[in-house]
Amino acid sequence: MNNVQVKTIGRLPALLAAAGLLVSLGLEALHVQTYLNPAWSGFCVVGERLDCASVALSRYSVFLGVPVALWGVIGFATILWSARRRQALLLPLAALAAVASTVLLIIELAAIGAICMYCESVHIISLALLLVVWRRRDRIDMSGEYFRSWGRVARDLALPAACLLVIGVFFPRYWLLATWKSGMTLNHGVDEDGRPWFGADNPTLVIHEYVDYGCPHCAISSGHMRVRVARSPRTIRLVRHQHPRMHCVSRTTGEPGSFHCVFARAAICAGEQGRFWEMEDWLFRNVTWDAKQWKVERAAVEVGLDAEALEACMAKRETYERAERDYEDALAHKIRNTPGYIIDGVKLDHAGVVERIGYY
Repeated sequence: MNNVQVKTIGRLPALLAAAGLLVSLGLEALHVQTYLNPAWSGFCVVGERLDCASVALSRYSVFLGVPVALWGVIGFATILWSARRRQALLLPLAALAAVASTVLLIIELAAIGAICMYCESVHIISLALLLVVWRRRDRIDMSGEYFRSWGRVARDLALPAACLLVIGVFFPRYWLLATWKSGMTLNHGVDEDGRPWFGADNPTLVIHEYVDYGCPHCAISSGHMRVRVARSPRTIRLVRHQHPRMHCVSRTTGEPGSFHCVFARAAICAGEQGRFWEMEDWLFRNVTWDAKQWKVERAAVEVGLDAEALEACMAKRETYERAERDYEDALAHKIRNTPGYIIDGVKLDHAGVVERIGYY
C-alpha cells in the first residue's frame, strides 16, 4: 500500500469525523445551555416531537457520568486520528459509532418521544462514515497484523479512554441539581392559602413558582430555584403553585376527569402525610422524563408514604377540586406556560427571575 492510497483512503473519513466532532461540540454546548439556562429556547426547539431541549433534559443524555455529546467528541476525535494514523482502527470504530447512533435514535423515538436535529446530524454522519469505510475496506490493511499486537491497540486507545475517565471523575456535573430525595433540609411550611413553601421564615423576597410535574423545563428551573433559595435561606422564600395546565374537574359536567392532574393530586396528598417536597422531587425525577414511570404504589414506597392513604386521598373529590383551584389560580395570574413566576405581583419567566435575583 503506497502513501497515495493511504491519503485517498483517509480523506473522506477524516472529513466526516471532523464534521461529527464539530456537531458533537455543538451538542454539548446545547446540553450545557439547556441545564444552566432553563429559559433558553434555541432554533432546534420546534415542537413536541422535534425538540432538542427535551432530548438534552432526558436521563439518557448522560451515560456513565459523561454527557453523551462528550462521548461523541472523544469518539469522533479518535476516528479522526485513526483516519490519519491508524486506518486499521477505522472499521471497528466506525461500526461502533453507527451502532451507538442507532441505539440512541431508538431511545429518542421509543423512550423520549422527541428527536433532536443535532443528534440526527450525528447519526447521519456516523452511518455515512461506516458506509464509506466499508466500501473502501479493500484499501485498508485487513491482515490483522495490527490487532495481533494488543499492546499497540491498547496504547492507541489509552488516550481517549483516559479522557473519558477524567471527564467522568472531574468534569463539573452541571446536570445534577438540588433534590429533596433525602428529605427537605430547609425551613418549610404552609402559608395562609395552604400552599407549601420553603426558605425564610420572615422573607424579604417571596418567589411564587408555578410548575407542572410533566414539564422537563420545570424540573430544571425548579432545581435552580432550590439552589438559589438555599444560598439565601434567611431572606428568600419560594412558594409552590401547581399548574396542571388542564382542568381537573370538567367545566361541563362538574365531574373529576383529567389524568394530567394525577401528579398534582399526588403531591397534594403526599403533603397530607408531611412529605410534599419529597413527592415533588420523586415526580420531577421520574414522571418528568417518562410518564410511564408513574405508579402510585411505587411512588408511595420510594417516597415513604402509606400507599392506601395516598390512593384514598387522591380519589377524593376535594383533592380534585383543590387541584382545579390551583389551575384556576394560574389562569387568574395569566400564567400560560410553565415554569412561571410572580415576584411582588409581577409575572416573570425564568430569565426575568435571574435578572431580578441573579444566578446562584
